[in-house]
Amino acid sequence: AIGSLGGQTNTEMFTFSAEEAYRIRGGKLCEKIRDVVLAGNVFETLMNIDAIGNDLTLYGGLGGCGKGGQSPLRVSDGGPHIRIRNVTIGGR
Repeated sequence: AIGSLGGQTNTEMFTFSAEEAYRIRGGKLCEKIRDVVLAGNVFETLMNIDAIGNDLTLYGGLGGCGKGGQSPLRVSDGGPHIRIRNVTIGGR
């Protein structure tokens, strides 16, 4: 998945909307998947990461968080590309 359109967590469960994602078949990037929403258990999903790229990128100061009275908490995002086995993917 590339880019974030937002997400939510509730204890161990999460949902995350991505700007774009690609299906991997036989170790090669294939078709683009549109309107992607990833969902699942945070810990199980982390255990299912089986490849991590060497292309770490961080984007700073793009937004803020006001949940739980933290406003104005500055947040950033980024990371390397990863491959996740058995992740639940839904769409709109």
